[in-house]
Amino acid sequence: MSLESPARRFAPYVAVAVGGFALAYMFVLLVVFPAGGQPEQARVPNVLGLTFDEAATRLTAAGFRAQQGESRFNVGSPKSTVMTETPGPETSAAKGTRIVMDVSAGQRRMNVPNVVGMDREAAQLALEKVGLEVGSVAEHESPLPRGEVITTSPAAGTALILPSSVSFVVSAGPATIEVPYLVGRPFGEARAALEQLGLTAQTANVDSTSHEPEGVVTSQSPTEGTAVGAGSAVALTVSRGLHSP
Repeated sequence: MSLESPARRFAPYVAVAVGGFALAYMFVLLVVFPAGGQPEQARVPNVLGLTFDEAATRLTAAGFRAQQGESRFNVGSPKSTVMTETPGPETSAAKGTRIVMDVSAGQRRMNVPNVVGMDREAAQLALEKVGLEVGSVAEHESPLPRGEVITTSPAAGTALILPSSVSFVVSAGPATIEVPYLVGRPFGEARAALEQLGLTAQTANVDSTSHEPEGVVTSQSPTEGTAVGAGSAVALTVSRGLHSP
């Protein structure tokens, strides 16, 4: 009686194992990964302009996953509406792909700051600091110092959608200006006082006999209290100062 070889004894078991593996592979290939083992492809729906919730519902129904991306202020898009989607609309992507959507944060608004009483430069800086632009600037005669903001349009506290501009009116100073008393002031200080009123300073003479320090105003023309037109010049005589012989 001959003995059966080991290889022949285990051959049926090997055949069963190989067959089982082949069936499992075919199941995965045909059911889990159809079409050659690749995930099923689908066209990404166009959800631009929808609210995020509406877009997420539509993407989920098409087999994709929705994810919110950035939120940005946008003048033309209502709050929470989809502005971009990645991958883009109508492109082909594998089902289960995550679709990232950037949404609108709505229209950015800013209240007009109160700049009345500021000079023109300070008012402009205050507006630009909050994202507003300077519109037209007009000058009106006023007893207020020249360049001071009198009114704004829109008024302070008004809520504006950015970008927006604010116009304002500044004082051109009064039609006539009373010349201030300048004697005894250093020339630079006297000139600044005149310019603030809308007048100009002019050095007329140097007083060599004055005992005042050098550069101090010893006389002026026109004199204190004289009414002159805006932009008029006031002649100032300044001390030469004492010098050793």
